Amino acid sequence: MIGAEKMTHAGADVVGAGLLGADYDMAGKPSTTGFTGLFAEVAKHYEKRYGPVPDVLGSIAAKNHRNGVDNPYAQLRKDLGVEFCQTVSDKNPMVADPLRRTDCSPVSDGAAAVVLSVSPTGGATAPVRLAGFGQANDFFPAERRDPTAFAATRASWQRAMAMAGVGLADLDFAEVHDCFTIAELLMYEAIGLTEPGQGATAVKEGWVFKDGKLPINVSGGLKAKGHPVGATGVSQHVIAAMQLTGTAGDMQLPAPRRAAVQNMGGVGIANYVSVLEAL
Repeated sequence: MIGAEKMTHAGADVVGAGLLGADYDMAGKPSTTGFTGLFAEVAKHYEKRYGPVPDVLGSIAAKNHRNGVDNPYAQLRKDLGVEFCQTVSDKNPMVADPLRRTDCSPVSDGAAAVVLSVSPTGGATAPVRLAGFGQANDFFPAERRDPTAFAATRASWQRAMAMAGVGLADLDFAEVHDCFTIAELLMYEAIGLTEPGQGATAVKEGWVFKDGKLPINVSGGLKAKGHPVGATGVSQHVIAAMQLTGTAGDMQLPAPRRAAVQNMGGVGIANYVSVLEAL
């Protein structure tokens, strides 16, 4: 299975229009903020329901930028620090309120590949086992979805975990689709790490950091690793497999045995989750 994407050769307007083709409501329509604007609306709905998010989103961005420093494959390998990521400045402008530049994944080029087999095979790297998977689609029109629930993401997660016969406590880490920091915050809640509206707790308590109880996006995530759209899902699996086989280098966690990978298309429309295990 191969995923590849080349995006950096095109202008921002071309990239933005191409990405908006994945949204039911905005496909083919002009937009100055593209998908950032769509996720900014999600963030606004979240703030209206649960309170301000800029500081926690900045903390998530800083976490992933710090993790990206240890990933030799990451596009962005600079520890920007919490203060920089939480502050609007000339170098970190507001893209679509309340999302700053550091809240957005970059335009990226990249490729990744995995070999799928019904039984363990010899190869350049040790194999890992696909223990469970889940998929769920949400309604296309935005007015038919709760913008802060990511209900289909939750359903895909639950299906994968049920197939694998495991719970959240059985995972050693997860790679999730943080196209924007608000998406990662919502993932904490959709996967059951916290109750709805309490995602900030996972950051404040350090649960999602590299030394926390469930490290999230040790690779730097889409935020720092990069988001070459067609390659993103495959690359998440490659990174997870590297962790499970002890070949992640400076990113390596201490002897992880099980991981989850969550990927999505659109604003939580097409959702996919895999549970991977070390052999």
